[in-house]
Amino acid sequence: MTQTIAPGYAGMLRSGSDAHAAVWPTRVIVFTPIVVATVFAKFAPWSALVPAIGLLFPVILLALGIGLLTGRLQLVPARLALLLLMLSVLSLVQVWRGDMFSLGSLAMMALIGFAYTPAARPHTVTHEDALRFFCNLSVIISIAGILQFGLQFVGGTALAFPIETFVPEAFRTRGYNDMAVLYYGSHIYKATGFVMLEPSVFCQLCALGLTCELVYKSRVWRMVVYAAAIVVSYSGTGLLILAVTLPLLVILHRRWDLLIRGLLLVGILALLVEPLNLNVTMSRATEFSSSGSSAFIRFVGWVELFNDKLWNEPARALLGYGAGSFFDAAAGYRAGEMAHAKIVFEFGVIGALFYFAFIFYCLLGSRAPIVLRIGIIVAYFMNGAYSPSVTGFATSLLLWPTTVAMTPLRRTVIQGREASDAR
Repeated sequence: MTQTIAPGYAGMLRSGSDAHAAVWPTRVIVFTPIVVATVFAKFAPWSALVPAIGLLFPVILLALGIGLLTGRLQLVPARLALLLLMLSVLSLVQVWRGDMFSLGSLAMMALIGFAYTPAARPHTVTHEDALRFFCNLSVIISIAGILQFGLQFVGGTALAFPIETFVPEAFRTRGYNDMAVLYYGSHIYKATGFVMLEPSVFCQLCALGLTCELVYKSRVWRMVVYAAAIVVSYSGTGLLILAVTLPLLVILHRRWDLLIRGLLLVGILALLVEPLNLNVTMSRATEFSSSGSSAFIRFVGWVELFNDKLWNEPARALLGYGAGSFFDAAAGYRAGEMAHAKIVFEFGVIGALFYFAFIFYCLLGSRAPIVLRIGIIVAYFMNGAYSPSVTGFATSLLLWPTTVAMTPLRRTVIQGREASDAR
């Protein structure tokens, strides 16, 4: 016996299928930054010419251009207006100072800022789609990191770090601590998930992935994977993200169950401190006062630099030293080129106010879950102003997905049902 399908319902299904097919190119464009910032982060075919630039920035600009030219992305007027205002003020500050500055550094800021201005057209790729994609991608990389950590004891470092072993240095992104040992003299390496730039970035990815999972579906096995991956990264940056996002989750989403789960996890880890060398991670809490440590370089070292060269000169404090000046000025100090330090030092308080107003407007103005927005902002301030990882997270998760919260297929089905009911 054959079954006949009502013409209206068949058309509805066909429309839904067509909608899915039409959305796929937009999905590729929107998710390109985060894929390149993770899976392809270590590759840089032109590193001999530009050592610090990997694949992300050229590819993100290419995806941006294709998206705008094909009409799959559109510029958000308010973001674009703020970008132009910010660049105008920063350019005027450079001219007003009258000193030399790096035009290349200013151009890099403009290009990255421009990547913050578009979004997908309505009814295409939503933040829900982006959240689902990121949860799947991050958990796969987290599993890879756990396997990588164990593989070094079985197959050696060559198998645990195949990119570093078999890909020539001329084709890899430089300037990152991609093979970091647990402590000086140790033969055990921290996990990077094979593909992430360094353990700290891997840890941040896992922390953001855990945050997304708690917002999205809270699947227990995935939360266990993220926790294990954070452990084998032996990094504290992801823990700082969680120190901000988890309390927000508990309060805003009334996830009181997380308190019990957290206490249970702490109890289990307390029993495994020695076997898992967790004292290495715990000791990171004292690094803020240890000159030369990662935490000191990120969060403390710039204070001495600012006291010596910025705050004691009112004109410098207001207008800064000029684009591209931080690296040379910080050479005699243990100060990392973090976003907050670099921008304030190079553009002064005036320029920094306009720059961070633009960044905060773009990131906080997203319709993604507020906890995720805050998590990415925390990651932003723990990395360089032009960090490829944070740029990939921000564009694919917060900025490029459309603010409309209904997928095309769901919308088509609902419209079809409404039309059927009307008949």
